[in-house]
Amino acid sequence: MNKVYFKYTEHPGDFFRNTDVVILPNPQEDMENFLIQFLKNYQSDERVTYVDDLYKLLDDDFFNEEDKNNFVKIIGKKSELEIKTAIQHMEMELRNEAYKNFYNLVRTKQIQIIDNGKK
Repeated sequence: MNKVYFKYTEHPGDFFRNTDVVILPNPQEDMENFLIQFLKNYQSDERVTYVDDLYKLLDDDFFNEEDKNNFVKIIGKKSELEIKTAIQHMEMELRNEAYKNFYNLVRTKQIQIIDNGKK
């Protein structure tokens, strides 16, 4: 399968993206990179942080217990199933928003699709 690349025609104004030619991330295999590239405000989106914190809670992977306790106070005590459901719901919302933005970027020619490294 040919690799598909893309580039922003103008710098999008954040630290994660620029006008370099990069591989178009496949959302089925690499949703995180797809979100980084096409979610409008990935670096400041509180929903991204929320999902990250939900994964930390699910995997008991908080850096310290105080951060974990503060997060649980905010969201309330949740079962593993409730956490997984919240993750799925928020990821679907983020993914749909990134798809819409990707479509808009292509439609308005703010990104350029490059097939196999050639325009």
